[in-house]
Amino acid sequence: MSTETTQKYERYAPLFLRFGLALVFILFGLQKLSHPGQTTSEIQLLTNLELADSAALNFYLGLLEICTGAALLTGFKVRIFAIISFLMVTIFFLSFLSKYGMSLNPDLYRDVSLAGASIALFLLGAGPLSLDNLSHKKEGNE
Repeated sequence: MSTETTQKYERYAPLFLRFGLALVFILFGLQKLSHPGQTTSEIQLLTNLELADSAALNFYLGLLEICTGAALLTGFKVRIFAIISFLMVTIFFLSFLSKYGMSLNPDLYRDVSLAGASIALFLLGAGPLSLDNLSHKKEGNE
């Protein structure tokens, strides 16, 4: 692929990062809300919280993941939600690591790549086809 072609579409990189991360967070959130027993027990294992506390934490994490995914999908306040997504996956990673130590569990390393994508999105910004971009254009016209 030529450099011209790559440079022409380079500006869409944040869009694809947003869509990829949004899909992951929306699916994670929906899974937590539709099958709360599974993730509640995982939260109990990691945190030693009581069942009611773990269930509440599971519910609010599911909502936060869906809201984060929706914000990234639409391009709303992307840098803020990129930091939120980074913090979420970093906390998940560290809690798993502190409980079980280093392992060959692919879920553990998935979180590392999600954290990297979140940081990249924070640095790149929302990109084209985003509410952030639309609001900046409107501010420039007024």
